[in-house]
Amino acid sequence: MIKKIVVLILLFVLLTAYKDESASKTVGSEVEKALNVEVNKLQLENKQLKKQISKIEKDLEEQDDALRTTMNLALRVFTALNNKDFEYISSISSPNVQVKEKESEIYFSNDNYSHKITNKDYLLENLEYRFNQFEDDKMTIGFAEYFLEGHSTIYFGFIKQDGEWLLDYMVTDA
Repeated sequence: MIKKIVVLILLFVLLTAYKDESASKTVGSEVEKALNVEVNKLQLENKQLKKQISKIEKDLEEQDDALRTTMNLALRVFTALNNKDFEYISSISSPNVQVKEKESEIYFSNDNYSHKITNKDYLLENLEYRFNQFEDDKMTIGFAEYFLEGHSTIYFGFIKQDGEWLLDYMVTDA
């Protein structure tokens, strides 16, 4: 009986130790081909994602530059309004803006709106940046101006013409 069990165990070991190498090579090459196809797909997808990232980074850089430039222009406009520097305002204005020095007025033809320049000063410590909206070659920047009775909102609109940002409108609700 023990001899039969030993023979059966040996037979079992011999049968399980035998491999069909041609079958494993075929399976291995099919797996390798499938892996190569998957790697190629992933590499293509990786290239596309890198292009998308580059475009997004470029757009964000452009938007950051536009905000920096127009924010500086807006702050300079506040200073020019305080100093009644009509020459500076004219130099950074789009064709839609007419500066009427004699009347101390800036007329914005697109909105059919005029801003009367008074002796009121825009103090930077009373201003608060609120928002910006960037769309193609247009930027809108909003400020709040605080005073004893409350606050008002001031909107600046800028357009990009020939690579340069220009004041296109200014509207206030006060």
